[in-house]
Amino acid sequence: MIPPDLVDMLVVFLVGYSVIQGLWLLHLTRQVRNHMRAQEALAAQQILEHVEAEKNTSIEDIFLLHRSGLLLKHYTKRMRPNVDSDVLSGMLVAVQEFIKDSFRGEKGALNEIWFGDVRIVVLEGQWTIVACLVRGERVTDIQPQIAAAMREVEDKYGDLLMNWDGTLDAAPEVDVIMRRLISGGYMDAGQPKKPQPAIILQR
Repeated sequence: MIPPDLVDMLVVFLVGYSVIQGLWLLHLTRQVRNHMRAQEALAAQQILEHVEAEKNTSIEDIFLLHRSGLLLKHYTKRMRPNVDSDVLSGMLVAVQEFIKDSFRGEKGALNEIWFGDVRIVVLEGQWTIVACLVRGERVTDIQPQIAAAMREVEDKYGDLLMNWDGTLDAAPEVDVIMRRLISGGYMDAGQPKKPQPAIILQR
């Protein structure tokens, strides 16, 4: 027969062990919960910073050039443009040609020039070159917008641009497309498309 003192000791030990184990599990649960809250707060902060950076990134000027290097048109948000359109467009073409000649064996093209907090993003199409002065951090969000606008111009006026006569008189929608681009109208161009619900045909 087990002595009563030993039974009492075993009971105290088991109760104490259970209490310690419970406290330890509670501590671990709180740690996990605090860690999850910290992760959620960090993710929310990152999303907020991304949205803020995206909102503060915008196109200030657009230079639409023909593949020949001639400036088709300059669009700007500023009341008094402080950029000489012809000089800048000529410089961009000259720099691109210099890069191509200097790195003849390399594939690709010059598509970004960075100075201070302003970047010039350059995209080449089949018949046009679009150079945009962009201010802000999320330049990668701007590139799909420029590409979408350039595709729209070339899809509509490819034949005209192939045999370009030096004017845009026969391409009135170019102004509409470029103004839409500079005002942020192509912001959804880089967003992944939402899956469409399946259509079920019933007999």
